[in-house]
Amino acid sequence: MSQDFQSWGDAIGQINLAIEFLCKEKQPGERAAFADELALLVRSVARGDYPGPQTSPIDRDEHAREAWARATANHVVDGALRASERTQGPSPSADQVALLREIARRALWHIPNSGDEVRELRRFLENLRQPHPLDDGPEGEG
Repeated sequence: MSQDFQSWGDAIGQINLAIEFLCKEKQPGERAAFADELALLVRSVARGDYPGPQTSPIDRDEHAREAWARATANHVVDGALRASERTQGPSPSADQVALLREIARRALWHIPNSGDEVRELRRFLENLRQPHPLDDGPEGEG
């Protein structure tokens, strides 16, 4: 498919045509829902794939707990991001960063042995195959 694009503008034009086709004859609410889904898709493509479940499927209880927690966290964070989309600028905005930071702080406050959890989360983040595109780079660069 990429060989069909002659330029960046050609690719954007085809994306616009596809979006117009998908929104054609849709009610405003349906178009808004589609826009939310499309925004989530674009964010996930830009950030790379989120790592899969960390628990073993053999441990059904823990695996189900992780799947439930991930799905719930997705709804909470995505809802918070949508609620804080107050500006047309780049995402995440300063408001969104502040909101996500406070969500993380509050969540950690509720976890027993949160210092250990923070260290484990740091190791998790350091082992991601693809860092967040807005990260400064390895420590010391920037």
